[in-house]
Amino acid sequence: FTPIADDAPLFMVEYSSPNTNKPLHLGHVRNILLGHSLSEVLKANGKRVVKTNIVNDRGIHICKSMLAWQKWGEGATPESMGKKGDHLIGDFYVLFDQKYKEEQRLLQENQGLSAEDAEKQSALMEEAREMLRRWEAGDSETVDLWKKMNNWVYAGFDETYDEMGVSFDKIYYESET
Repeated sequence: FTPIADDAPLFMVEYSSPNTNKPLHLGHVRNILLGHSLSEVLKANGKRVVKTNIVNDRGIHICKSMLAWQKWGEGATPESMGKKGDHLIGDFYVLFDQKYKEEQRLLQENQGLSAEDAEKQSALMEEAREMLRRWEAGDSETVDLWKKMNNWVYAGFDETYDEMGVSFDKIYYESET
């Protein structure tokens, strides 16, 4: 291995980049392993490396899992369900999608709406958009729920990263930019 000099070129390698509404999947694993490996190769060749992760922790997709947890979660926690937090939140994201598709189907069948019009008429999607507006406005109840659920996800991600033997020097959160 080449020693790393203080004036060696600096490389930033960004990898993983998950959303906080579902667990890490095979695509993330591939990117994690590639990013981590590239970082190690660069370091072995005398380069300074900063390993970063940009977490997509805001947006309508996050509100979908939050809303599903509020509506149908019955207070479920990772501990009460015996699941990693990212898997639990992923389950609520899937549940939102199932309920949304059912609502779409009913709107199309019962009201003869097109798929596009059914989407516009979706009460469930409007609730998710309203939650996003409250989050962006800094509503304390919504922000507290977001923090709680994201912390469950982060704990699940950390467990996976530990199992894979990877780490990051800096984690950036989209919500902070």
